Amino acid sequence: MEDITGVTPVQPGERIGELDILRGIALFGILMVNMSFFKYPVFFERYPSNFPAGTEQFWAYLIQIFFTGKFYALFSFLFGLGFYIFMKRATGRGASAGSLYKRRLTALLFFGLAHLVVFWSGDILFTYALGGFLLLGFYRLPAEALKKWIAGFIIIAIGINSLFALFQGLGETLAGAVYETVTALLVEEALVVYTEGSFFELIKYRVVNEVPYVFIGLAASIPAVFTYFLAGLYAGKLEIFTNLAEQRPLLKKILARALPAGFLMMILYVLVEREIVSGGALFRPIWLWILNYGASIFLFSSYTALVLIALQNGAGRKLLSPLAATGRMALSNYLAQTLICVFLFNGYGAGLYGRVSLSHGVLLTIGIYCLQVLWSNIWLKYFRYGPLEWLWRTITYGKNQPIRIVE
Repeated sequence: MEDITGVTPVQPGERIGELDILRGIALFGILMVNMSFFKYPVFFERYPSNFPAGTEQFWAYLIQIFFTGKFYALFSFLFGLGFYIFMKRATGRGASAGSLYKRRLTALLFFGLAHLVVFWSGDILFTYALGGFLLLGFYRLPAEALKKWIAGFIIIAIGINSLFALFQGLGETLAGAVYETVTALLVEEALVVYTEGSFFELIKYRVVNEVPYVFIGLAASIPAVFTYFLAGLYAGKLEIFTNLAEQRPLLKKILARALPAGFLMMILYVLVEREIVSGGALFRPIWLWILNYGASIFLFSSYTALVLIALQNGAGRKLLSPLAATGRMALSNYLAQTLICVFLFNGYGAGLYGRVSLSHGVLLTIGIYCLQVLWSNIWLKYFRYGPLEWLWRTITYGKNQPIRIVE
């Protein structure tokens, strides 16, 4: 067993504050999208146009255009960048970085599996852990080689997800009314189970009806998310975040090119989704997935550039700095979002499942996130890490980590 004596987690003073702020922002965007899934079997609605016309449809399009996939991409990019920082730092201190990171990923795998089975099938931690093991094989590649792998995984992700979308298109076009009837029955079943089921009945329902599809979907989700992991590793290799002041011209160039490209793809998404532009009924799901995936790549890049430019301004830094604490406690806050929402919506809690509109869901998202910003800043006045960050570090380094801040 490797000697990791003297190897410790990153201390608060060693952290890159801009990355914590970006993580904090990503958590808000992720909750905005996840809120719809927490409160209703929205998976069966599939497209914004399926929502009732008016306010509901307006919010459905707003979330789809600005949020869906974009903040998941940002969070995934930061995971890849965090991997590079972890490996570089551990190697520099003479530790077996690979072994440490495998231990870290194993803990994350169990966190994710517990989250997935016990609380919510929309978990991302399990997928991240599996992708993280794959990422270990890319650490020593030079930046130029990583660029080719990023392009390759974009192609793989499009290919596999297009195949999944094709099956969806076949169901929608060939089954017709039968497909719609089955979907309606599944929605009705989910509404009954989630509003009336006990804690253990919901676990049983999740294991039987949801978890198998999550595992099948890993074949599509891992290549898509791995693209962002590699992009984060690539950014780390280029040391972009070492001196951000010098990167301002690059950030402006990214913003100027990526923002219009991303919004152009989302305009095309809306045109295809509303069938103003026809991609063919069978291939419509494929075009929609490709357009949203492409837009997510461009828009997360432009969001990142915009935030980093804003942080070089005194007013921007003052406005965004409180979000750093939320990002420092990203794991605790991500899982706290689930705990809050399942107890709000599930039958063993407040039982609001299926009763909250999208607009009210947006207000709930803002309220929950503001509370998380507040409690994160208060917590980190007294503790070095969030509660789950402390547990994760303790498992990773094989010894109890001091958590209290000693005056």
